[in-house]
Amino acid sequence: MPPISAVIIACNEAPRIADAVRSVRPWVDEVLVLDGGSRDATRQEAFLAGARVSAHPFDGFVSQKRRATGRAAHDLVFSLDADERVDEALGRALAALAAEAEYGSTAWAVRRLNYLDGRPLRASGWYPDRRVRLFDRRVVRWEGHEPHDLLRPSGSVAALPGHLHHDPERSTADYIEATKAHAERRAVSLRAAGRRPGRWTPGLRAVGHFLRKLLLGCAWLDGRRGWTVAVVGAQGVFLKYRLARRTAR
Repeated sequence: MPPISAVIIACNEAPRIADAVRSVRPWVDEVLVLDGGSRDATRQEAFLAGARVSAHPFDGFVSQKRRATGRAAHDLVFSLDADERVDEALGRALAALAAEAEYGSTAWAVRRLNYLDGRPLRASGWYPDRRVRLFDRRVVRWEGHEPHDLLRPSGSVAALPGHLHHDPERSTADYIEATKAHAERRAVSLRAAGRRPGRWTPGLRAVGHFLRKLLLGCAWLDGRRGWTVAVVGAQGVFLKYRLARRTAR
């Protein structure tokens, strides 16, 4: 029976961390929360919700997730963010996998259901938003460039039923703020990698992002919220490259 550790990195997530922990706790053998230096009650809320709590100053998403994965008690790790919730179908799939004598894969993908203004988005390039979240840490590890973290399995990836419900309380204002913060972090990463965007890069990349969301992602199917995803996302792309260009001078 392969036991599963659920792992969450968090910092100043007191209002949300307990719901994340409780959504996955019944289905796995342990929940580990690695706190990155919270100034609120994140650690206490996580512990009261049933998590084992560890701490290390936040030094980047990739390094922090690697660290949390290494501190898990078991080799089979399920990664969850503080603003995500495991639904019953996904939870039962995790429990069923843990009950098997052995498993035939080293990585499993889940579907994320993203929310905006209280309702799920079914298009806009945000669904099904498949992410590898369950993996064997002995053969799969975290990679990526800040703030993008990802898992790169070397073999085939199995699929799990159910959904991860992502940020059900997110408003348009929250999305705009998060997009700006993400663009600023990504600009720093681009600069650190020695990449200097050209003069026309911000505008061209922004237009390309908007068209992909609108046409390929069918953002119009989500109505006003789909247009918001396309427009705000394009603004974030423009800001990212504009900041990278300015700081590279």
